[in-house]
Amino acid sequence: MDDVTWIDLLDPGPDEVTEALQGDVHSTVIRRLLAAPRHSDDPRPRLETQGTHLFGVLVVPVIPKPGDRVINMEVDLVSTADRLITVRKTPPNCEPLSFDDVRTSALAEGDSAGMCLYRVFDEVAERYLSLIDAFDDSIDELEDQVSTWAPTAVRERISELRHDILHVRRTLAPTRDAARAVLDDRCELPDTNLFPRDVELHFADAYDKLLRATDDLDLSRD
Repeated sequence: MDDVTWIDLLDPGPDEVTEALQGDVHSTVIRRLLAAPRHSDDPRPRLETQGTHLFGVLVVPVIPKPGDRVINMEVDLVSTADRLITVRKTPPNCEPLSFDDVRTSALAEGDSAGMCLYRVFDEVAERYLSLIDAFDDSIDELEDQVSTWAPTAVRERISELRHDILHVRRTLAPTRDAARAVLDDRCELPDTNLFPRDVELHFADAYDKLLRATDDLDLSRD
């Protein structure tokens, strides 16, 4: 198997993006990779074939520090048969996401581009599960303190948790659908088997994690 290049960019400029792409990529994709993180209009996760490459948007909701509200961290990606480019976008006053560990493991094991892409999805799925665990901890804390907090503080905290859970749900469902698109063979490159059977089986694991996250989030909301 040919060596695969995984280029991971953090808040890149035009020159970095152009150098990383090294190919015929539609101008709309370039504009999207260079676009600043959005706040009022949350990016919608997706994975789609565009000509000779695969383009995707993933969203990782995070709580920057205890007591903060959930915000979205966007990761855009472009994949060909031998190259994966991930573009991490950092909102103001946030620590950037890191894919260092999964990227190092992927390159050390000689993963294909499709397998590298699975590792990104799996990392995102794990972060959703961790965030939902944090919601459950916050709900347990609220239940423990409901008799000692002022009623207005309880109502405010319930409202915040409800809002954050709905915020996460808006991005979790399409992330799960994007993983499913690989399993349904709706995302593939022309004349290239980016997702052979073994990679699809790994994507099935990531899909199951995202499905579990969806179920756990519904339980948290109830």
